[in-house]
Amino acid sequence: MEENRAQAYLQLIHTLLNCPNGEEPQILQDNSELLDRGFLETCELVASTLAEQGGDNGANFLRNLASQLWQLIDSNDDGDNKNSAGENFQEYANFFLELLQAEQDSNSDIAVIYPMLDRRQHLLNARFAEILQQVSQKLIVGENSQTISSIIGLMENLSDHISEFPSGNRADNIEIAITGYQIVLNNREPGSEKWTKTQNNLATAYNNRVNGSLAENL
Repeated sequence: MEENRAQAYLQLIHTLLNCPNGEEPQILQDNSELLDRGFLETCELVASTLAEQGGDNGANFLRNLASQLWQLIDSNDDGDNKNSAGENFQEYANFFLELLQAEQDSNSDIAVIYPMLDRRQHLLNARFAEILQQVSQKLIVGENSQTISSIIGLMENLSDHISEFPSGNRADNIEIAITGYQIVLNNREPGSEKWTKTQNNLATAYNNRVNGSLAENL
């Protein structure tokens, strides 16, 4: 049964990649029973393979599709099943904490961080940015200044890496980085050298931002 479903995922992906432009919504609607987490994870696997083979257009299409569908599924989960929503929150929270730990253990080595982001790039979306705020607040509350400084330093490094991450949805990556920089900035001493550095990083992120008005971002 699982093998048949996996094959159905691949067939649907093949159909989407080869259909005339504009027919994708109808195809997705006709195959709505396949639009689950397994399908989105398969999209990520196929996108990685395509990217390695030079098929960047197909890879980007699948990653953008997966990012949009993840948010839809997350929304449905939140409305239909509180337990599912809790599990979803925990998945994102655990990923964020694992990334922070990796930043610390590897001394912020992209050779360690980028593969982690690549494996679970379907989690790099608006939901991740939202949970970033919630989890970081819990990490910081009640800690001494030295611990807070350490945590937000790791968060700034992670925001740098997500902002510069070459895969996944570029717009989502930058939104996550902006959220991260704003959290860091709120916990820096105004006017300090580190505060100024974070302001500069935030300015660069807004300069590269895909969403919103270009004039307002600048």
